[in-house]
Amino acid sequence: MLYCNPGFAVRINELSERDSDAMLDYLFEHQLQMKFRYTNQWAGNDLLIWDHLGTLHRAIADYGPDEIRLIRRCQVLANRVFDPEFLRPARALEAAGVA
Repeated sequence: MLYCNPGFAVRINELSERDSDAMLDYLFEHQLQMKFRYTNQWAGNDLLIWDHLGTLHRAIADYGPDEIRLIRRCQVLANRVFDPEFLRPARALEAAGVA
């Protein structure tokens, strides 16, 4: 995953300033395409969950001052990337009908 948020990323240190600007422009343009955008049409009792590490989130003020907007944030701290091999023993047991 590449963290490249147009609101925060200003430079790629390993590139020249010109190449950095060009690469960031390319990445911003790519990730902001409409085909990657999701806009929720809210209804009563909706619950929306997203992965903040892999998502650019921008709230739209599409609600009035008399409408309740309750936000909760859950953050999982990790010191390494998830290794899919961790699940291999459990999946093997499940396939064998043991789990």
